[in-house]
Amino acid sequence: MVAATAAQFLDTGEEASLMERTLFSDILVKLYNFARQEVRLKLSATLAMADWAPIELVRELALDSFDIAQPILAFCPILNDDILVEVVKACGFDHRMTIAERSCIGEMVSHSLIETEDKKILSNLASNVTARIAASDFERAMNVLSDTPDSLNSLITRHDLPPSLVAAAFAIAGAEARDVITARVSPRIASRLVNVVVDSTAEAASQATRGLFHHPMPERVVETVRKTTRNLDVKPTPGFLVAALMRGEREHFVRGIARILELPVAGVSRKLVSAETESIALAARAANFDSSIVRTIYETLEVRSIPWTIGDDRTVALVWMRCSPGAARTAFAKGMTN
Repeated sequence: MVAATAAQFLDTGEEASLMERTLFSDILVKLYNFARQEVRLKLSATLAMADWAPIELVRELALDSFDIAQPILAFCPILNDDILVEVVKACGFDHRMTIAERSCIGEMVSHSLIETEDKKILSNLASNVTARIAASDFERAMNVLSDTPDSLNSLITRHDLPPSLVAAAFAIAGAEARDVITARVSPRIASRLVNVVVDSTAEAASQATRGLFHHPMPERVVETVRKTTRNLDVKPTPGFLVAALMRGEREHFVRGIARILELPVAGVSRKLVSAETESIALAARAANFDSSIVRTIYETLEVRSIPWTIGDDRTVALVWMRCSPGAARTAFAKGMTN
């Protein structure tokens, strides 16, 4: 009976009415525990990319054994943060690793992954540049990864490294990571960061690494970093602009994009606030952002309630394939007025 119901549900798919899908979902959820492995695997494989799948059924699949859950956890577009957190808490290592690699997970999910304090999981999370990580969780993750240099460097070179942790991150970073950090700040701030490390004693540096990363002389440097990231006389970098946007500083973000592209602020603001995927993708491409950041910008601007879709992913991919940064700027500026 379960197999027959599942087959009819999958054959009907998105052609079914909302009421039909709801009824199918109710039946399958009630009978789910009686379904054979092959039935569950077929459901998971078929529904992994479906934006019409019933959320209750998706939840059952996500909480199942890893072979069944993996396609849902990796790809399902309607899987929400509440369910992902539930999976992190209820399931094991493989489920968590897949979630850590999932595109555009929220701060709540990252928090639950960081709470596991598993170095391999946190390493995957650090490399997932589309994941959102709260400032307080950044510091905890730095603590956990303090004795794994490669993973630590992946974390502290992320675009959303909080400015309050720049000095501490620089103090413990490897050579390549330090180069990334100094490239994001003005030469004056880079020089100050170098001096902070040079002036620190070995004992103080060791304590900073073992503790909560409170550098022995951070306050003056951190405050200067904050001021510099808001000083548009110094051309801002994509990393700090995305961090500003995620802190809710939308005006600073828009002004920074305008500064990078050398376009009028009012025109840039109108194009970005329209929240058209192509406009945001063109601006990001022109400003040398990574393509994976476009969805973060789209969702963080919070000017429309329309959720991100697979079609938006295609739009972004096409912009990156067709446009160089210069061509993207020209397309973005088309029709723009002061």
